[in-house]
Amino acid sequence: MSLVIATNKDQDNTFRQEESIYSAWSFKNSLSSTYNIPADSQVALQSVKVNLDGRLTISANNSWWYDYFGEDLDTVDGNDKDGNDTDTTQLELTTSYPILQDLNVPRGSFLELSTEEFSDRVEDNHRCYHPNLMDKFTCDVQRNAGLDFLGYEFGYDQETTTQSTMPTGSQAFFKDSFQRGVYDTASGVFTRTLDLYNGTAGAYPDPCVRILTGTPLSLCGGKMKVNFDNANASGVPWGIGLSRDCPNPYITEDNETFAPYYFNILNGNDESEDMNCGTNNNADYFEDFGVHRNASGELVLRHAVPSGDGDEELIYREVKYWTNTSSALKGGGRYDLGGNANGYDGIAFTCIGEDVQVYGFQTGKPDELITKFVDGQPKDSYFKPITQTCWCLHPVLFVGGIGAAANNNMTLTNFSGMSLDDYNSRVLNKGGWFETASLLSNLANFNAINRCRQVDNRRILDPTETLAPFDYDINNTLTAIGSAIDNKYVMILKPSIDYEPTWGASCSDLFGFPGRSVVIDGTGTFPAIKFVSDNAPSLNSMLSVFVRLNGFGQQVMNARTGNKSTILSHLPTADSRMTTGSSQRIFYEPKNLIWLDLKNPYDMKVSEFNIDFVYSNEQYAKILQGQSIVVLYFRTKDGGEIGMKVME
Repeated sequence: MSLVIATNKDQDNTFRQEESIYSAWSFKNSLSSTYNIPADSQVALQSVKVNLDGRLTISANNSWWYDYFGEDLDTVDGNDKDGNDTDTTQLELTTSYPILQDLNVPRGSFLELSTEEFSDRVEDNHRCYHPNLMDKFTCDVQRNAGLDFLGYEFGYDQETTTQSTMPTGSQAFFKDSFQRGVYDTASGVFTRTLDLYNGTAGAYPDPCVRILTGTPLSLCGGKMKVNFDNANASGVPWGIGLSRDCPNPYITEDNETFAPYYFNILNGNDESEDMNCGTNNNADYFEDFGVHRNASGELVLRHAVPSGDGDEELIYREVKYWTNTSSALKGGGRYDLGGNANGYDGIAFTCIGEDVQVYGFQTGKPDELITKFVDGQPKDSYFKPITQTCWCLHPVLFVGGIGAAANNNMTLTNFSGMSLDDYNSRVLNKGGWFETASLLSNLANFNAINRCRQVDNRRILDPTETLAPFDYDINNTLTAIGSAIDNKYVMILKPSIDYEPTWGASCSDLFGFPGRSVVIDGTGTFPAIKFVSDNAPSLNSMLSVFVRLNGFGQQVMNARTGNKSTILSHLPTADSRMTTGSSQRIFYEPKNLIWLDLKNPYDMKVSEFNIDFVYSNEQYAKILQGQSIVVLYFRTKDGGEIGMKVME
């Protein structure tokens, strides 16, 4: 037998080094003399010494958790007016849904990260779909005065300052084949364009409609004001709305309409025809909340709500604002915009928490309320609450297809948009929850967007459902202008019955909350809440490491990969260790040598040894640091000695 000692470096310091041919997990030793291995020889691992870094090892199996931002489930009453259980979960009586968070580890791979690298990865991959929460999440490493690792601090906060950031762009928002109008980002003016087919003034068979993108409206008292004076004076139908963006028209029935694929303007319960919002009903573009002058000169409010017939579709229903006793227009039916007795120049929206309020304004005078949620008022007299599907709201402007003037227009004069560094409603994970789900879906796979469909069709959003528990109490999430939205932050780290679906959640140990499924009670002064690890997550590698010798003829079967391998031996990380700081020094010497045939029919002349440490999937075990030492035995099958030969 003959002994070979291989190592990546001379000293046993355990600092982390850059990748090279001398890495702790993969290194080469070049020889000054040829090492001769006779025919029909064998190799075995005699011993190994390595240092495991104090690192977190993550894979696709422990890299998912969920966030929830919504009403406290403990306050949600699922009983009807007689106190009987309706078999409706508390979650289904809210406007929110668990949001998947993914550390983005490819399946079959492992990542080994320092505590700081892990913290950065959690923060960089976190998805905040609510505009007032975007860019506010933090994940910080916690250490004591001696710099011992204590765990992590997860921070949640809201931007409550009302900003004034106008939209920076606009997008088509009806059908690709229809005219779209022109929006001037500098002046805020939206102008109807000539008919695309004949360019003749007075011939406008289709609506001009755009959604103004670039920044979503703040929901902490954010306001949008649009002057409609020019269009209204011409008697042309117009619309001013707020809506989620619908960035993927290719999953709708005609493959060109910007709307949720489950929006159905032709549903029998839809009230669009009675609302008469455009010529020849050409005002059936999508919006969540809309204020219109219809073809008869009347003020019409509409919103996209559940059909209520079991088809799980969104349809338009009218908001009967005149039945809301808080309205300045109460009692008289639809307001006559042709006569415009109140002298309105425009429409203002204000969003407070989940409440969408609408005002008419006259320049130089206080705004007059048209509708808002008021407890005890008819459910069909105010807008639906803002749900997770439409957290990110954008202006939608429409000028209809009649009127002789080619330049009928409206002007966006004020918009409380959020100043966000990386917001883009038409890029995956850069916009809202619905927008991302839409971009993830296609005609063959509606799984992502169907989660949105479930929320959009909850019975609490149906204005015809007026009995408990479906008479939605919007007060639970109301705030004053400029204050925080009174919702709960929740981290779901293991699957939870209360917050379904949360399958695949697996981060409780990784985050330092062992045994906990739900983390809900944090520290700090709301809205800045922090969740601090109960315990420091283990920095021990939970993965088995294997020693691999490259360039020789031995072969084993790695059933994990389904391929042949040159692995020599398993390195049990539970054997023979001593701990120094956050690293673990491991010495392993097998009790019984396992001899592997090199399958060399002739002598082998070896000039280098190439050693790797890998996981079962043959990926480098980069959790190693410092000095690695591998001692090999070589022998002939009959136990013959193996010697050295000088290189010629």
